[in-house]
Amino acid sequence: MRFLHPIILIFALAAPAFAWDAQGHRTITYLAFDGLPSDTPDWLRDSDTRNRAAFQSNGPDRWRGWGAPTLGHEHKPDHFLDIEDLAGFGLTLRTIPTFRQEYYRALAISKYAHPEMAPSYDASEDSERTREWPGALPYAILEEFVKLQSAFNDVRIIESLNDPARAHQLKQARETAIYHIGVLSHYVGDAAQPLHTTRHYNGWVGENPHGYTTDRGFHAMIDGDLLDMHGLTYEKLKPLMRYAARLNPMAPWDAILDHIDRSHDQMEPLYKLEKSGELREEAGRRFTIERFESAASMLSAMIDQAWRSSAPNNQQIAAFVKYNRFTPESVPIADRAPQVAAPHDAAGTR
Repeated sequence: MRFLHPIILIFALAAPAFAWDAQGHRTITYLAFDGLPSDTPDWLRDSDTRNRAAFQSNGPDRWRGWGAPTLGHEHKPDHFLDIEDLAGFGLTLRTIPTFRQEYYRALAISKYAHPEMAPSYDASEDSERTREWPGALPYAILEEFVKLQSAFNDVRIIESLNDPARAHQLKQARETAIYHIGVLSHYVGDAAQPLHTTRHYNGWVGENPHGYTTDRGFHAMIDGDLLDMHGLTYEKLKPLMRYAARLNPMAPWDAILDHIDRSHDQMEPLYKLEKSGELREEAGRRFTIERFESAASMLSAMIDQAWRSSAPNNQQIAAFVKYNRFTPESVPIADRAPQVAAPHDAAGTR
């Protein structure tokens, strides 16, 4: 018999709600790649990139799955934004600051000045200290987007240097970009799941005049069952996708909030579908398709615009060369790539 590490066992017994299961996040990633324009670089569209980004799209859930309180404290708020709770801090979705630390400062100041307005909170029931505030999902999306821009900029700088001795740098720069695509995919996908935008994330809480479900398994059912419930696979979703999302790569904040707002607009309709039983019928199928389309379209636009906005200027190239301080001789002899001899013709001349 195999025994679980105690941390893993605790996580298994008290698992938090995830958005879309692993297959859902992978599907969103593949669909987003399908929407990239034909002039996207080949390496960014090939199967290896797609497969690795799709795997990495579940990375943020694996961090939570490790069960370490430090990871939970740092990353769990990145998966949600309880929009209704912003009002208790004198904020709305449209008035939250653009910077994460200014957001938390505004929350703390408001709670200190008007503790009676803030949602109730009991630290004894929150071992990882993640539920005092409404969540940080828009910041996770914004920060991963600009990290992707930076990663693409590195790729394009190294490509422009056209130095075979930097082949390992180019390989790693591309892999770093793929990593950030995967993480960005996760949070964009989370934002498209309406239960990640609300205090009613796992069954309706508080006053419930419409009699919506209070089932604590509701979130898990939406995440894990919708695709199978409606027989939806990547192959079936692919021809149904439209890629209408747009954003300004130098000022993406409003587009990120729009993406979250559209999802939140579907939160109560989702509860209505569950109550009426239509969630398992054609209306539920349409809901699922629309949510996956929203996620894939937004992610595709973000990948595309991150690439297009990442072209390096001469100053960036010069700074990279200066501060990278790389010469082939700086690589230990044992770690240098083998030199490929130039081909010779039949007469032995070059």
